[in-house]
Amino acid sequence: MSKNRCLEPMDQRLSSKLPQLRASVTPYRPKPTLTRSDSPKLENDKRNGLDIQLPEEEYEMAVKRVRWAPTYGSRSSSEFTDRPASYITPRSTKQIQFDADTPDEVRLAHELRLAVHRGGGSIDPERNSELRVRLSPMQLPYSRVQRILRECELYERNQTTYILPIDYGRQAVGLICKARTDNLSDLRLRLSVILRQHKARFVNRHLFKEAGFIEAVLPDKVLLSLEDFNQTLQTDALWCKATSVTTNSYEKGTVTFQCAPLDLREVKAKLRDCGYKITHSELGHSPKKALVQLPERQLKRYKEFLEQLQQDHDVVRVYDNVRV
Repeated sequence: MSKNRCLEPMDQRLSSKLPQLRASVTPYRPKPTLTRSDSPKLENDKRNGLDIQLPEEEYEMAVKRVRWAPTYGSRSSSEFTDRPASYITPRSTKQIQFDADTPDEVRLAHELRLAVHRGGGSIDPERNSELRVRLSPMQLPYSRVQRILRECELYERNQTTYILPIDYGRQAVGLICKARTDNLSDLRLRLSVILRQHKARFVNRHLFKEAGFIEAVLPDKVLLSLEDFNQTLQTDALWCKATSVTTNSYEKGTVTFQCAPLDLREVKAKLRDCGYKITHSELGHSPKKALVQLPERQLKRYKEFLEQLQQDHDVVRVYDNVRV
């Protein structure tokens, strides 16, 4: 029997020698006990320390006096506006009628202010053709011009460029009005008066597509005839990846190239390599279909409407699909 003891199951062999242990599932938690104090019972207000008698001595409060610096002169209302009194550039984007006593520097500063606003808000003459035209004949020191342009840039921070589609006469004529303002509702209210007079409305008929426009000058056009001039433009437009080219003035050699918006920088670089002088470039809108030919009477009425739109001080550019 002792020889076969190793063959018995393990639980049967150890059960007779090991005591049975009982383990609890929940951990041990001592019972809460109340801590009792041996001090005698007192009333509630005395226990909280409210029975202590405060001293009757009065402490003097230390007052710190501030001495204000005196103000010399009268306070002007310009201290509460965004335009400091040291600025020489008028903030308004409207044409101002100055008095005879107005300094010439303020007049010239206002001209630059209008050029920056109508040119899209840029103070870079390479990107703003309106500003470049104003700066060329201006007789001002360089430091003064830079100061005026910095003031114009500060004013233009609150301005935003908006695209307003317009349907004219409920025909096939459409316009895209590019405006720059800090109050869109006021601009739409002003333009609505003009639109009602000419039976127009703010409606997007999706007649335009975004495109890049490059205005350039061909210096050696004098050596070319009209036929060779047009042939040169078509060849250069094809090589520079321009979609179309239009002659503005053969006598001056000014032309306008049109390209895809993403190819604007590449086309400008290739045109410079061909000898063209870039005068202006921008992202604008081009008609999707052929231009509309209006009768003479309707064309005269349309030109009046277009002139009234462009006279608004916040209108930067107007694109249309009318053949003039």
